[in-house]
Amino acid sequence: MGFRSLSELACVHGRFQPFHLGHVDYLKACLERWDAVVVGIAAPTPVPLSFPGVEHRNRPSANPLTYLERTILIRECCRELGIEDRRIEFSPFPIDEPSLLNFFIPKTVVCATTRLYAWNDEKIRRLTNEGYSAVVLDNCKKVPFNGSRIRSLMVNSDNSWTEMVTPRVGQMLDDWQLADRIRVLLAAEDDVQPLVQPDPLRQAP
Repeated sequence: MGFRSLSELACVHGRFQPFHLGHVDYLKACLERWDAVVVGIAAPTPVPLSFPGVEHRNRPSANPLTYLERTILIRECCRELGIEDRRIEFSPFPIDEPSLLNFFIPKTVVCATTRLYAWNDEKIRRLTNEGYSAVVLDNCKKVPFNGSRIRSLMVNSDNSWTEMVTPRVGQMLDDWQLADRIRVLLAAEDDVQPLVQPDPLRQAP
């Protein structure tokens, strides 16, 4: 496809493990301001280091979908939502190793983000340090779930996770047997976790 002018592009980014309704809101908010958007796939390869509060980012069980699977999943979701293919492009987005970003994303591309989590502030700091323009999308709402919760519900065979993604995404994750894949990854991790995990958003403070 290819975009004509890189200076008119914005980029959203995330691990998207998996792509859920909160991510949909984020992408739509960006598309309201820019005609064409790059979807930056964070952690395209294993994350070498973790950041306080998001230590799970480098766990295999928290990254069950490959880079290619995530691009296919998001593309199918966009089509389901009626977003034209011409408006979306994909790129690796190694925010965990920010010095590598310039190999994938030109600095003329605006990096659109939110401020819904503390990790967002750290990402803004990293992007700014690397010379990128970070724009906060204030109209995004914080949803009462995240990728960690969805993966936990899947592992525990609680189908309420399907209400947190679009129907097409839910169908594809079922077809790919993602829940079974996460169980295998959990069992293989050094600090073996129980297969029945606590819901990370329901734990007592």
